[in-house]
Amino acid sequence: MPARLLAAVVVPVVTALLLGACGATPTGSAPPPAYDPPTGFAAPTGTLFGGSGSRVFGRDAAALPAALIGTAIWATDGGRVLRTDSTGAEVPGPALPPGRHAAGRPVATADGGVLVGASSVVPGAGTTPPGLAVDLVALDAASGDLRWNAPTVLPWAERPPAVAMDVAGVVAGVAVLTASTDTQRTAVGVDLTSRRVLWTADGVAVDALLADGPAGGTAIGVATTPGESRAYADSTIVGLDAVTGLRRFAPPEVLRAPQITPAGPSLAVLSGRTAATTLAAPAASLRFVDARGTTVRTVDVGNTYTPPRCVWDEAATTVCGGDTRVFAVDAGTAAPLWELPDPAANRVAPRMTTAWHGAVYGTTVNGPVVLDARTGTDRDTRPGAAPVLVNAYLGLGAETAGVAGFGGGTAITPAIR
Repeated sequence: MPARLLAAVVVPVVTALLLGACGATPTGSAPPPAYDPPTGFAAPTGTLFGGSGSRVFGRDAAALPAALIGTAIWATDGGRVLRTDSTGAEVPGPALPPGRHAAGRPVATADGGVLVGASSVVPGAGTTPPGLAVDLVALDAASGDLRWNAPTVLPWAERPPAVAMDVAGVVAGVAVLTASTDTQRTAVGVDLTSRRVLWTADGVAVDALLADGPAGGTAIGVATTPGESRAYADSTIVGLDAVTGLRRFAPPEVLRAPQITPAGPSLAVLSGRTAATTLAAPAASLRFVDARGTTVRTVDVGNTYTPPRCVWDEAATTVCGGDTRVFAVDAGTAAPLWELPDPAANRVAPRMTTAWHGAVYGTTVNGPVVLDARTGTDRDTRPGAAPVLVNAYLGLGAETAGVAGFGGGTAITPAIR
Protein backbone atom coordinates (compact mmCIF):
# COMPACT_ATOMS: atom_id res chain seq x y z
CA MET A 1 0.00 0.00 0.00
CA PRO A 2 1.47 3.45 -0.90
CA ALA A 3 2.71 5.46 2.07
CA ARG A 4 0.26 8.33 1.45
CA LEU A 5 -2.72 6.00 1.23
CA LEU A 6 -1.60 4.16 4.37
CA ALA A 7 -1.38 7.44 6.32
CA ALA A 8 -4.83 8.46 5.08
CA VAL A 9 -6.26 5.21 6.40
CA VAL A 10 -4.33 5.09 9.69
CA VAL A 11 -5.13 8.61 10.92
CA PRO A 12 -8.96 8.32 10.90
CA VAL A 13 -8.77 4.85 12.46
CA VAL A 14 -6.52 6.05 15.29
CA THR A 15 -8.76 9.07 15.86
CA ALA A 16 -11.87 6.92 16.08
CA LEU A 17 -10.22 4.55 18.53
CA LEU A 18 -9.05 7.37 20.76
CA LEU A 19 -12.47 9.00 20.74
CA GLY A 20 -14.10 5.74 21.73
CA ALA A 21 -11.61 5.07 24.50
CA CYS A 22 -11.86 8.59 25.94
CA GLY A 23 -15.61 9.14 25.68
CA ALA A 24 -17.85 10.23 28.50
CA THR A 25 -19.43 6.78 28.77
CA PRO A 26 -17.92 3.31 28.32
CA THR A 27 -18.30 2.10 24.74
CA GLY A 28 -16.97 -1.42 25.12
CA SER A 29 -14.53 -0.78 22.26
CA ALA A 30 -10.93 -1.90 22.50
CA PRO A 31 -8.38 0.75 23.48
CA PRO A 32 -6.12 2.09 20.73
CA PRO A 33 -2.71 0.48 20.21
CA ALA A 34 -0.07 1.56 22.71
CA TYR A 35 3.41 2.52 21.49
CA ASP A 36 6.04 2.55 24.23
CA PRO A 37 7.66 4.84 23.28
CA PRO A 38 5.93 6.27 20.20
CA THR A 39 8.16 7.24 17.27
CA GLY A 40 5.49 8.53 14.91
CA PHE A 41 2.46 10.80 15.23
CA ALA A 42 -0.59 11.49 13.09
CA ALA A 43 -1.76 14.93 12.07
CA PRO A 44 -3.30 16.94 14.94
CA THR A 45 -6.80 15.82 15.89
CA GLY A 46 -7.54 18.73 18.23
CA THR A 47 -6.14 21.50 20.39
CA LEU A 48 -6.07 22.58 24.03
CA PHE A 49 -5.81 26.05 25.58
CA GLY A 50 -7.00 27.78 22.44
CA GLY A 51 -9.09 30.93 22.30
CA SER A 52 -9.23 34.13 24.28
CA GLY A 53 -10.73 32.39 27.33
CA SER A 54 -7.57 30.43 28.05
CA ARG A 55 -5.45 31.49 31.01
CA VAL A 56 -2.42 29.49 29.85
CA PHE A 57 0.56 31.51 28.65
CA GLY A 58 3.47 29.63 27.14
CA ARG A 59 3.47 26.24 25.51
CA ASP A 60 6.67 24.54 26.67
CA ALA A 61 6.60 21.46 28.86
CA ALA A 62 7.40 23.37 32.03
CA ALA A 63 4.54 25.86 31.56
CA LEU A 64 1.93 23.44 30.25
CA PRO A 65 -0.60 22.56 33.01
CA ALA A 66 -1.53 19.21 31.45
CA ALA A 67 -0.88 15.50 31.92
CA LEU A 68 -1.44 12.51 29.66
CA ILE A 69 -3.16 9.76 31.64
CA GLY A 70 -4.01 6.75 29.50
CA THR A 71 -5.94 7.92 26.44
CA ALA A 72 -7.21 11.03 28.23
CA ILE A 73 -5.72 14.48 28.77
CA TRP A 74 -6.08 16.09 32.19
CA ALA A 75 -5.43 19.81 32.55
CA THR A 76 -6.23 22.93 34.51
CA ASP A 77 -7.27 26.20 32.90
CA GLY A 78 -9.04 29.23 34.34
CA GLY A 79 -9.40 27.57 37.74
CA ARG A 80 -11.13 24.45 36.38
CA VAL A 81 -9.96 20.84 36.09
CA LEU A 82 -10.50 19.49 32.58
CA ARG A 83 -10.50 15.97 31.20
CA THR A 84 -10.57 15.76 27.40
CA ASP A 85 -10.41 13.19 24.63
CA SER A 86 -8.05 13.27 21.65
CA THR A 87 -10.03 16.06 19.95
CA GLY A 88 -9.78 18.36 22.94
CA ALA A 89 -13.48 17.89 23.69
CA GLU A 90 -14.25 17.83 27.40
CA VAL A 91 -15.36 14.58 29.01
CA PRO A 92 -17.73 15.33 31.92
CA GLY A 93 -16.69 14.25 35.36
CA PRO A 94 -13.97 16.21 37.18
CA ALA A 95 -15.42 18.47 39.87
CA LEU A 96 -13.63 20.36 42.63
CA PRO A 97 -15.04 21.16 46.05
CA PRO A 98 -16.98 24.46 45.93
CA GLY A 99 -14.96 27.66 45.83
CA ARG A 100 -11.67 26.05 44.80
CA HIS A 101 -9.47 27.46 42.04
CA ALA A 102 -7.28 24.77 40.47
CA ALA A 103 -3.91 25.41 38.82
CA GLY A 104 -0.83 23.51 37.73
CA ARG A 105 -0.25 20.14 36.16
CA PRO A 106 -2.35 17.20 37.40
CA VAL A 107 -0.32 14.21 38.65
CA ALA A 108 -1.42 10.57 38.32
CA THR A 109 -1.05 8.18 41.26
CA ALA A 110 -0.49 4.43 41.26
CA ASP A 111 -3.95 3.72 42.67
CA GLY A 112 -5.82 5.26 39.74
CA GLY A 113 -6.11 8.74 41.17
CA VAL A 114 -5.24 12.21 39.92
CA LEU A 115 -3.81 14.87 42.25
CA VAL A 116 -4.44 18.57 41.66
CA GLY A 117 -3.58 21.67 43.68
CA ALA A 118 -6.30 24.25 44.37
CA SER A 119 -6.64 27.44 46.39
CA SER A 120 -9.55 29.28 47.98
CA VAL A 121 -10.30 32.40 50.02
CA VAL A 122 -10.72 32.11 53.78
CA PRO A 123 -13.45 34.68 54.60
CA GLY A 124 -12.47 37.54 56.84
CA ALA A 125 -14.54 38.95 59.71
CA GLY A 126 -14.53 42.33 61.39
CA THR A 127 -10.96 43.60 61.48
CA THR A 128 -9.55 40.24 60.33
CA PRO A 129 -8.76 40.31 56.60
CA PRO A 130 -9.48 37.38 54.28
CA GLY A 131 -6.89 34.60 54.20
CA LEU A 132 -5.77 31.92 51.77
CA ALA A 133 -6.23 28.15 51.95
CA VAL A 134 -4.81 25.49 49.65
CA ASP A 135 -6.03 21.96 49.04
CA LEU A 136 -4.45 18.85 47.66
CA VAL A 137 -7.40 17.39 45.75
CA ALA A 138 -7.59 13.71 44.73
CA LEU A 139 -9.89 12.78 41.84
CA ASP A 140 -10.66 9.39 40.31
CA ALA A 141 -8.91 9.03 36.95
CA ALA A 142 -11.67 6.84 35.48
CA SER A 143 -14.77 8.74 36.59
CA GLY A 144 -13.45 12.15 37.60
CA ASP A 145 -15.23 11.85 40.95
CA LEU A 146 -13.80 13.61 43.99
CA ARG A 147 -12.07 11.09 46.25
CA TRP A 148 -10.88 13.46 49.00
CA ASN A 149 -9.21 16.78 49.65
CA ALA A 150 -6.71 17.91 52.28
CA PRO A 151 -6.92 21.66 53.06
CA THR A 152 -4.60 23.91 55.05
CA VAL A 153 -4.46 27.66 55.69
CA LEU A 154 -1.32 29.51 54.56
CA PRO A 155 0.53 32.22 56.53
CA TRP A 156 0.08 34.70 53.66
CA ALA A 157 -2.88 35.83 51.55
CA GLU A 158 -3.52 36.42 47.84
CA ARG A 159 -6.38 36.13 45.37
CA PRO A 160 -6.54 32.50 44.16
CA PRO A 161 -6.15 33.29 40.43
CA ALA A 162 -2.72 34.75 41.24
CA VAL A 163 -1.54 31.63 43.12
CA ALA A 164 0.48 29.03 41.20
CA MET A 165 0.11 25.41 42.31
CA ASP A 166 2.65 22.65 41.75
CA VAL A 167 2.27 19.01 42.81
CA ALA A 168 5.88 17.82 42.81
CA GLY A 169 4.88 14.14 42.95
CA VAL A 170 4.68 11.33 45.49
CA VAL A 171 7.41 9.58 47.49
CA ALA A 172 7.22 7.40 50.62
CA GLY A 173 3.42 7.72 50.52
CA VAL A 174 3.57 11.52 50.75
CA ALA A 175 2.58 14.06 48.10
CA VAL A 176 4.10 17.53 48.20
CA LEU A 177 2.22 20.57 46.93
CA THR A 178 3.67 24.07 46.59
CA ALA A 179 1.55 27.23 46.46
CA SER A 180 3.42 30.31 45.26
CA THR A 181 3.34 33.81 43.86
CA ASP A 182 6.32 35.80 42.64
CA THR A 183 7.14 36.85 46.21
CA GLN A 184 5.65 34.13 48.46
CA ARG A 185 5.78 30.34 48.51
CA THR A 186 4.84 27.52 50.89
CA ALA A 187 5.30 23.76 50.48
CA VAL A 188 2.80 21.32 52.02
CA GLY A 189 3.32 17.59 52.65
CA VAL A 190 0.20 15.39 52.61
CA ASP A 191 -0.01 11.73 53.69
CA LEU A 192 -1.95 9.86 51.01
CA THR A 193 -3.09 7.14 53.41
CA SER A 194 -4.40 9.27 56.28
CA ARG A 195 -5.25 12.12 53.85
CA ARG A 196 -4.02 14.75 56.25
CA VAL A 197 -1.43 17.51 56.11
CA LEU A 198 1.81 16.37 57.77
CA TRP A 199 3.86 19.55 57.51
CA THR A 200 4.23 22.95 55.88
CA ALA A 201 7.43 24.81 54.97
CA ASP A 202 7.00 28.55 54.44
CA GLY A 203 9.46 30.23 52.09
CA VAL A 204 10.20 26.95 50.28
CA ALA A 205 9.04 25.78 46.84
CA VAL A 206 9.53 22.02 46.38
CA ASP A 207 10.30 20.98 42.80
CA ALA A 208 11.39 17.34 43.02
CA LEU A 209 10.84 14.29 45.23
CA LEU A 210 13.54 11.63 45.48
CA ALA A 211 13.32 8.11 46.90
CA ASP A 212 15.84 7.29 49.61
CA GLY A 213 15.41 3.57 50.22
CA PRO A 214 14.46 2.61 53.79
CA ALA A 215 14.96 6.26 54.82
CA GLY A 216 11.87 7.25 52.88
CA GLY A 217 12.31 10.23 50.61
CA THR A 218 13.58 13.76 50.19
CA ALA A 219 11.71 16.83 48.97
CA ILE A 220 14.23 19.07 47.21
CA GLY A 221 13.26 22.69 46.86
CA VAL A 222 14.31 26.30 46.66
CA ALA A 223 14.34 28.59 49.72
CA THR A 224 13.87 32.28 48.95
CA THR A 225 13.30 35.05 51.48
CA PRO A 226 9.57 35.90 51.68
CA GLY A 227 8.88 39.09 49.76
CA GLU A 228 11.70 38.39 47.29
CA SER A 229 11.42 36.99 43.76
CA ARG A 230 12.91 33.57 43.06
CA ALA A 231 13.80 34.76 39.55
CA TYR A 232 16.08 37.57 40.76
CA ALA A 233 16.89 37.23 44.46
CA ASP A 234 19.55 35.00 46.01
CA SER A 235 18.13 31.56 46.81
CA THR A 236 19.45 28.35 48.31
CA ILE A 237 18.69 24.69 47.69
CA VAL A 238 17.16 22.76 50.59
CA GLY A 239 16.38 19.09 51.14
CA LEU A 240 13.44 18.28 53.42
CA ASP A 241 12.45 14.91 54.84
CA ALA A 242 9.36 14.03 52.81
CA VAL A 243 7.54 12.54 55.82
CA THR A 244 8.40 15.04 58.56
CA GLY A 245 9.30 18.19 56.64
CA LEU A 246 12.49 18.53 58.72
CA ARG A 247 15.53 19.90 56.92
CA ARG A 248 17.96 17.18 55.84
CA PHE A 249 20.52 19.33 54.04
CA ALA A 250 21.10 22.87 52.81
CA PRO A 251 24.26 23.38 50.74
CA PRO A 252 25.82 26.83 51.20
CA GLU A 253 25.70 27.54 47.45
CA VAL A 254 23.69 30.64 46.51
CA LEU A 255 21.86 30.63 43.16
CA ARG A 256 19.68 33.01 41.21
CA ALA A 257 16.75 31.73 39.16
CA PRO A 258 17.43 28.16 40.38
CA GLN A 259 15.72 25.23 38.70
CA ILE A 260 15.32 21.70 40.08
CA THR A 261 14.03 18.74 38.06
CA PRO A 262 14.01 14.99 38.70
CA ALA A 263 16.87 13.21 36.96
CA GLY A 264 15.91 9.71 38.10
CA PRO A 265 14.14 8.00 41.00
CA SER A 266 16.91 9.09 43.38
CA LEU A 267 18.64 11.89 41.46
CA ALA A 268 17.81 15.53 40.79
CA VAL A 269 19.48 18.09 38.58
CA LEU A 270 20.10 21.55 40.08
CA SER A 271 20.85 24.53 37.89
CA GLY A 272 20.91 28.31 38.01
CA ARG A 273 23.06 31.40 37.82
CA THR A 274 25.78 31.63 40.44
CA ALA A 275 26.32 34.65 42.66
CA ALA A 276 29.40 35.48 40.58
CA THR A 277 27.27 36.25 37.51
CA THR A 278 27.54 39.73 36.02
CA LEU A 279 26.27 41.23 32.77
CA ALA A 280 29.74 40.89 31.30
CA ALA A 281 30.53 37.47 32.77
CA PRO A 282 27.61 35.01 32.93
CA ALA A 283 28.24 32.07 35.23
CA ALA A 284 25.73 29.25 35.41
CA SER A 285 25.97 25.91 37.18
CA LEU A 286 24.42 22.49 36.65
CA ARG A 287 24.94 19.52 38.94
CA PHE A 288 23.31 16.21 39.79
CA VAL A 289 22.61 15.43 43.46
CA ASP A 290 21.21 12.43 45.29
CA ALA A 291 18.57 12.22 48.03
CA ARG A 292 21.20 12.96 50.70
CA GLY A 293 22.32 16.17 48.97
CA THR A 294 25.60 14.66 47.73
CA THR A 295 26.80 16.02 44.39
CA VAL A 296 27.15 13.06 42.04
CA ARG A 297 28.32 14.98 39.00
CA THR A 298 28.94 18.60 37.98
CA VAL A 299 28.56 19.61 34.33
CA ASP A 300 30.49 22.42 32.65
CA VAL A 301 27.84 24.53 30.90
CA GLY A 302 30.23 27.25 29.70
CA ASN A 303 29.57 30.98 29.87
CA THR A 304 25.80 31.30 29.85
CA TYR A 305 22.95 32.87 31.77
CA THR A 306 20.65 29.95 31.03
CA PRO A 307 21.78 26.37 31.79
CA PRO A 308 20.35 23.51 29.71
CA ARG A 309 16.89 22.19 30.55
CA CYS A 310 16.93 18.55 31.70
CA VAL A 311 14.20 15.91 31.33
CA TRP A 312 14.15 12.46 32.91
CA ASP A 313 12.58 10.00 30.47
CA GLU A 314 10.90 8.15 33.38
CA ALA A 315 13.05 5.13 32.57
CA ALA A 316 16.87 4.98 32.59
CA THR A 317 18.06 8.24 31.02
CA THR A 318 18.06 11.98 31.63
CA VAL A 319 18.56 14.27 28.64
CA CYS A 320 19.63 17.91 28.86
CA GLY A 321 19.38 20.40 26.04
CA GLY A 322 19.87 24.07 25.26
CA ASP A 323 20.06 26.12 22.09
CA THR A 324 23.20 24.47 20.71
CA ARG A 325 23.91 21.36 22.78
CA VAL A 326 22.17 18.16 23.86
CA PHE A 327 23.64 15.49 26.13
CA ALA A 328 22.41 12.47 28.07
CA VAL A 329 23.36 10.86 31.38
CA ASP A 330 22.38 7.67 33.15
CA ALA A 331 19.41 8.27 35.47
CA GLY A 332 20.94 6.12 38.20
CA THR A 333 24.55 7.30 38.26
CA ALA A 334 24.62 10.53 36.18
CA ALA A 335 27.39 8.93 34.09
CA PRO A 336 27.65 10.60 30.65
CA LEU A 337 26.26 8.66 27.69
CA TRP A 338 26.47 10.85 24.58
CA GLU A 339 26.52 14.45 23.38
CA LEU A 340 25.59 16.43 20.26
CA PRO A 341 26.68 18.20 18.10
CA ASP A 342 29.27 15.75 16.83
CA PRO A 343 31.29 17.46 14.06
CA ALA A 344 33.30 14.31 13.35
CA ALA A 345 30.09 12.43 12.50
CA ASN A 346 28.55 15.47 10.75
CA ARG A 347 25.64 15.54 13.23
CA VAL A 348 23.97 18.62 14.68
CA ALA A 349 22.18 18.98 18.02
CA PRO A 350 18.39 18.97 17.90
CA ARG A 351 16.34 21.41 19.96
CA MET A 352 14.96 18.96 22.52
CA THR A 353 11.26 19.15 23.35
CA THR A 354 11.01 16.17 25.74
CA ALA A 355 12.15 12.60 26.44
CA TRP A 356 10.11 9.56 27.41
CA HIS A 357 10.83 5.84 27.90
CA GLY A 358 14.04 5.69 25.89
CA ALA A 359 13.17 8.23 23.19
CA VAL A 360 14.22 11.86 22.80
CA TYR A 361 11.97 14.20 20.82
CA GLY A 362 13.11 17.41 19.16
CA THR A 363 13.60 19.38 15.97
CA THR A 364 16.43 20.32 13.62
CA VAL A 365 16.45 22.35 10.41
CA ASN A 366 15.13 19.16 8.79
CA GLY A 367 12.02 19.04 10.98
CA PRO A 368 10.98 16.76 13.87
CA VAL A 369 13.28 13.89 14.86
CA VAL A 370 13.34 11.10 17.46
CA LEU A 371 16.64 9.96 18.96
CA ASP A 372 17.51 6.90 21.01
CA ALA A 373 17.95 8.13 24.59
CA ARG A 374 20.76 5.69 25.45
CA THR A 375 22.89 6.15 22.31
CA GLY A 376 21.82 9.45 20.76
CA THR A 377 21.42 7.83 17.34
CA ASP A 378 18.56 8.80 15.04
CA ARG A 379 15.61 6.53 15.74
CA ASP A 380 13.06 8.11 13.39
CA THR A 381 13.76 11.01 11.04
CA ARG A 382 10.10 11.59 10.07
CA PRO A 383 8.02 11.26 13.25
CA GLY A 384 5.50 13.88 12.13
CA ALA A 385 5.68 15.93 15.35
CA ALA A 386 7.98 16.95 18.20
CA PRO A 387 5.67 16.89 21.23
CA VAL A 388 6.46 18.47 24.58
CA LEU A 389 4.46 15.81 26.49
CA VAL A 390 4.23 12.15 25.44
CA ASN A 391 2.73 8.86 26.53
CA ALA A 392 2.00 5.61 24.70
CA TYR A 393 -1.15 7.04 23.03
CA LEU A 394 -0.74 10.77 22.53
CA GLY A 395 1.59 13.70 22.18
CA LEU A 396 0.95 17.32 23.04
CA GLY A 397 2.81 19.68 20.75
CA ALA A 398 3.73 23.33 20.53
CA GLU A 399 1.40 26.21 19.85
CA THR A 400 -0.38 25.80 16.53
CA ALA A 401 -1.51 29.36 15.73
CA GLY A 402 -1.87 32.85 17.13
CA VAL A 403 -0.10 34.42 20.07
CA ALA A 404 0.25 32.45 23.32
CA GLY A 405 -2.93 32.92 25.32
CA PHE A 406 -4.68 34.86 22.52
CA GLY A 407 -6.06 32.34 20.07
CA GLY A 408 -3.27 29.81 19.89
CA GLY A 409 -3.42 26.30 21.19
CA THR A 410 -1.50 23.16 22.00
CA ALA A 411 -1.78 20.47 19.34
CA ILE A 412 -2.99 16.95 20.21
CA THR A 413 -1.29 14.34 18.03
CA PRO A 414 -2.20 10.62 18.31
CA ALA A 415 0.67 8.11 18.27
CA ILE A 416 0.62 5.85 15.21
CA ARG A 417 3.83 3.83 15.60
